[in-house]
Amino acid sequence: MDQTNFLLILCDQLSASALSFYGNPYSRTPNLDRLAERSAIFEYAYTPCPLCQPARASFWTSRYPHETGVRTNLPLQQIPVLKGQPLTGEPETMTSLPEAIPTMGQLFSQAGYRCVHFGKTHDYGSLKGFQVIPSEEIKIPRDNPSINFDYETFLDIDTTQKAVQWLSTEADSCDRPFLAVADLQNPHNICSYIGEMRDGCHPESFSLERELPPLPENFEFDDIQNRPPFIQYLCCAHRRLRHASHWTPADYQYYLYAYYTYLSIVDRQIGEILTALESSKHAGNTAVIFFADHGEGMAAHRMVTKYGVFYEESNRVPFLASGPGIIAGRRIQGVASLLDLLPTMLDYASLPVPESLAGRSLAGALSGASDNTGNPYAAAEWHDEFKDYTVPGRMICDENYKYICYLEPDSEELFDLKADRLEKKNLARLPEYSPILETYRKKLASHLAGTHDDFLHLAVSDTSAYRHHPLGYQNHQGLSAVEVYAMSTKAKSQAQAQDSPA
Repeated sequence: MDQTNFLLILCDQLSASALSFYGNPYSRTPNLDRLAERSAIFEYAYTPCPLCQPARASFWTSRYPHETGVRTNLPLQQIPVLKGQPLTGEPETMTSLPEAIPTMGQLFSQAGYRCVHFGKTHDYGSLKGFQVIPSEEIKIPRDNPSINFDYETFLDIDTTQKAVQWLSTEADSCDRPFLAVADLQNPHNICSYIGEMRDGCHPESFSLERELPPLPENFEFDDIQNRPPFIQYLCCAHRRLRHASHWTPADYQYYLYAYYTYLSIVDRQIGEILTALESSKHAGNTAVIFFADHGEGMAAHRMVTKYGVFYEESNRVPFLASGPGIIAGRRIQGVASLLDLLPTMLDYASLPVPESLAGRSLAGALSGASDNTGNPYAAAEWHDEFKDYTVPGRMICDENYKYICYLEPDSEELFDLKADRLEKKNLARLPEYSPILETYRKKLASHLAGTHDDFLHLAVSDTSAYRHHPLGYQNHQGLSAVEVYAMSTKAKSQAQAQDSPA
């Protein structure tokens, strides 16, 4: 596909489960629906990590988090600590992605593309090769007293305006193909909504434009006693899960209403960006790819946001593409990974695909050569959000089963994705599933060996200060590890400031 342009549009914290073209009956996203109608849709696409910074460093490079070294959201990246070494003291740090790892921006720039990026970065150096346009907040008042707007919504206004302006003017004057990225924050604003509503929502202040969304079928854990300790006590790990731990079912419905509100806002902005492209001279010669960095808990298993879980709501993301040579209206089966994004784009553009990339080209599936990705599996990783509650985990899945393993005793999950896509029943401890469990253990072991993943040698934090309350997030007591870490970091900074000479 010589001289074809690319427009990438992505959202932050958007689950495939939230979108009507993936089967959600409540969602209202007319602009994304319009894009989906003229796109090929990957039915089951997964993020390589359910956390912003590691996921982004991975899909901009097509390398797993253990390969990029970007495993957490730390401002200065913590290099993994091996077993036998204490998780205390100052970790080794790096300031950016290793130079030896090529990025999407570098590969396309070297091929003659003009690469420009608008919006959220959080990339840890993986946007090298792009002209990164700085973002500014454009503040607007709330239009619903109980649904807050924070920097994420404010930044998206600016991102949309700058992307529309560029597509409407500069793109038309480009004398070479372009790769433009509109990197939107929403519906990530849901995180601060949860914090603001930590004591429960106030229905009397809500302005409801339509009925509240129903709770998902898997709202309650059917078998929480049969899950890994990390999952059983996830409320001890993350502040947003702790904030929502004592919510009523109605509170969760209002939270879902807020989530869909943020999604509606970003859908309107995506519509503006698509209209700008359609009004330009490049409308017929630009491939549009839409995806998200990771998902959102969406009240499944009483979970909000995302934190180290590999369930469908948090890990399955939208992934679709339209453009010259891409057959619209096709639902591509099989599993895909966001690691496939870069090799697919390179192959589609008839550019060399480096052998070092972890993903595989899916360009053949887009063109109609196959109705299946052909991927043997998709894999994902978890380390920690910051540090001090490190329980590394791995996920591997295909169309039939999903296998999850954490580095703690008795910490495996196995789900039959054909019969139980809602992941209500963990099969890992059932004797009749032992042969299948062993098959997927071997698949993970093969993946670890093939990608030189150091998973089995990583350290696990001491969690003995937590996990003391009865099972069930609604029984949570005390602060979360993220909050304790933030408080200790702040106290340490203040002590260092006091000790510093005036």
